[in-house]
Amino acid sequence: MKTAASSSPPSPSAPPSKRQKTEEEEKSEESEAVKNGLKVFFDQNQLALQKSLEEREAALKLAERQLKEAKRAVPVLFAEPGDLFTFHTCYSDGEQFTIKYVGRNTTPPRKVEFCGTYEDNRFSPEIGWLIFHNAGGYTPINVCNGGIRDTIGAWPIAQYSHYDEKEMKRDTLCIPPEMCGDLKVWKGYGYDSDY
Repeated sequence: MKTAASSSPPSPSAPPSKRQKTEEEEKSEESEAVKNGLKVFFDQNQLALQKSLEEREAALKLAERQLKEAKRAVPVLFAEPGDLFTFHTCYSDGEQFTIKYVGRNTTPPRKVEFCGTYEDNRFSPEIGWLIFHNAGGYTPINVCNGGIRDTIGAWPIAQYSHYDEKEMKRDTLCIPPEMCGDLKVWKGYGYDSDY
């Protein structure tokens, strides 16, 4: 009796084209995940950068406002050589005198003589202190009773005068910024009761 030859069913393995598509899909998914991760990363960095820029802008605006306030409150700290400033004496009538701004001290401090001796550890002005000269013929800087030195406490003269390379310059005043609060911008002669 003749029997039909048995044949095995075809292999269930997927065709190559289908297997290749799956690998491409996996790569695509991985690539998409990377893109999403990078997007989140860059978005977060952009937000942080934006916040940093806003904070810097706010700090800059605050600094500009404070600088304007400082110029109004203590204009002498922003003076140019030749600018005139006034001060009131300690007298009861508060007489007003004018002095001229010269610039900033550039001579390093050194020990100065006080009452004929160098033993008091007193030094000439520091670098950066403000220098003033008398503005006119009158010399209010060296008035010994009720003048500007009494008003702001700039004694002794040897410690609050300007020095060049060799010696103290007469009729000068050299003071630190914190002692300039009583100096006001000279606005010219007018009809104000202070003149």
